[in-house]
Amino acid sequence: MKTPHILHSEAAPGWGDQEIRVFQECQVLLERGHRVSIVCQPNSPLGERCSWFNHPDLNYFPLPMKRAFSLSALFSLIKIIKSSRPDILHSHSSIDSWLVAMAGKLLGVPIVRSRHVMIPIRNHIFNRWLYAKAPRRIIASGSGIVKMVSEHTGISPDKIASIPAGVDFRRFDFQISGEKIRQELGLTPHQPLIGKVAVIRSWKGYDYFVDSVPLVLEKFPEARFVIVGSGPGYESICAKVKNQGLEKSIFVLGHREDIPEIMAALDIHCLASFAVEGAPQAILQAFAMKTPVVSTRIDSVLPLLGNGEWGILVEPKNPQDMANGIMKLLNEPEFAQSMAETAYTFCKNELSVDKMMDQTIAIYHEALNDSSP
Repeated sequence: MKTPHILHSEAAPGWGDQEIRVFQECQVLLERGHRVSIVCQPNSPLGERCSWFNHPDLNYFPLPMKRAFSLSALFSLIKIIKSSRPDILHSHSSIDSWLVAMAGKLLGVPIVRSRHVMIPIRNHIFNRWLYAKAPRRIIASGSGIVKMVSEHTGISPDKIASIPAGVDFRRFDFQISGEKIRQELGLTPHQPLIGKVAVIRSWKGYDYFVDSVPLVLEKFPEARFVIVGSGPGYESICAKVKNQGLEKSIFVLGHREDIPEIMAALDIHCLASFAVEGAPQAILQAFAMKTPVVSTRIDSVLPLLGNGEWGILVEPKNPQDMANGIMKLLNEPEFAQSMAETAYTFCKNELSVDKMMDQTIAIYHEALNDSSP
């Protein structure tokens, strides 16, 4: 079977789950013998990583994409597609998806569109074209997103594949030690460490996570908490921790690359998001590291946690419920470990990066074999 040449596009300028997944997909495609081209914002974290990643079958094209209807960006993209001659165009964010849709239709190159987040889609004629007519297939990062896209655009769910992000078990190996991280934070061996790893955005629920900390400290005064990530809400969260006098209890580490070691150091990982979330990679990474999870009960996360079988579910925007979930795991360490083992088995069987890419490549071949206009 031919290994298609895939051109990925990503207009988002940040470095969160979505951009990490795009880069991860490119790496695995290259490992499997595909040619890969990527179009993304110059000087973005994704662009920087592509420029550093030296592989003979990877072509990186920096392209400023400030607006969906930029003639200069569209003409530049058409030129890139003509010169690189990909078999499939795979778009990821709104701006680049519009540009890819127009360029792909003009040039007759099949399009696959990914939808990573639960942000509602306005149901009007242009968006219906963008989702129903331009791409041959749509990949959603979870079953909740499949439902949302179908309901908001009128597309049959059969045209949308639910493929959650996969975790790389070569990198996230539960035998990795977290001792170095615990020493960095000055923790004793038996001191509980509860963490949250994510880009710091308002809907990620960091405020509610911080508000849960004093409630846990009432019963577990030796517990410590760690926030890992950067983003638009970083300064605000630093200020909140300081204003509440929690600097000795909450470590705010900013962006880190040693996430496997951090996950290994944690006794509990928390997700506090209340909106937008697709399939958070931090949950899968915690599963892979056998770290118990407490997560808010939101549509896209429920299937990942088996409706509570593989993690504690709590109500969004509810610091007391978050604290109760954390304390349940601290009070019942055998239950916490059993749940983590069950989550690991599920993740190993269903959410590996290899399974994600098997499913994604199958979608590419479906798109190539689909002769509909």
